[in-house]
Amino acid sequence: MKLQFSGISKWVAILLASILITLALPLLAREIQLPGSRWVEVRQVRGSVTYQGRPAKVGDRLTTAGQQISTGKESSAVLAVDTGIATINLAELTTVRVTGLSVAVNGGRVTLLSVPTGLARVSARRLTNPNSRLEINSPGGVVGVRGTEFAVGVGPEGKAATALFEGKVDATSTQGQTVKIEKGYASVTFPGNPPSPPKAFKENMNYELISLSVISPGKVRLICTVDPLNLVYLNDQPLKMDRTGKIDEVVPRPANSDYWLVVRSPLGNQVSYELGASLVR
Repeated sequence: MKLQFSGISKWVAILLASILITLALPLLAREIQLPGSRWVEVRQVRGSVTYQGRPAKVGDRLTTAGQQISTGKESSAVLAVDTGIATINLAELTTVRVTGLSVAVNGGRVTLLSVPTGLARVSARRLTNPNSRLEINSPGGVVGVRGTEFAVGVGPEGKAATALFEGKVDATSTQGQTVKIEKGYASVTFPGNPPSPPKAFKENMNYELISLSVISPGKVRLICTVDPLNLVYLNDQPLKMDRTGKIDEVVPRPANSDYWLVVRSPLGNQVSYELGASLVR
């Protein structure tokens, strides 16, 4: 009878151990929030840069979801992700927001950032922990990174262009469709559509003006085409485009009749074109 009880106890112990292991496995991969242990720090500021609604200064840190930093006209900033995971260069008229900073029980670091608008160039070191993640989100999808250099340019209504300069990245739409982008290639994602097939990246900041005309005392209509990888602004207002790069926008008419079209490439370079002489009154 004693032997029988001992045998039962052994099997009960094995069963309990199995249950505990099963319950513990998800915890090993769980992400935990450790206040102050993760941050994105402001390293450089030029011009008008705001942090949580006030002027940003070197040393400011974004530590919780929802915090953000934005650059104004002719301004820029450089951010660094805590342990040297990545450096992020922000062009003018760009916002970067924290959506998640966490540490897994196994030491992996999960860094989730979003770029709702503008151009951010990211240089990330190789992630050695398989449970670490660095993701850059936009309204059109997400770019997953494990060590690379790339740029994400986000225009009105969430159009996101990703150009890769080193390494590899995965660009995934909000519907879950993914393309792998290799060094020297680029892809564009429009909300509700899969990422475009990657194509060899060649900087092209030319434009073709179709028309610029007055449609009311205070409004003008611009129709032109550009490379869809670019961001385009008319008098600092970002312009929407379709998947072919065609722009057809109605914008406020400036008081001085100066019309400046700015075309900015994923490299951060830009060209300004004066369109005033093309206006049809």
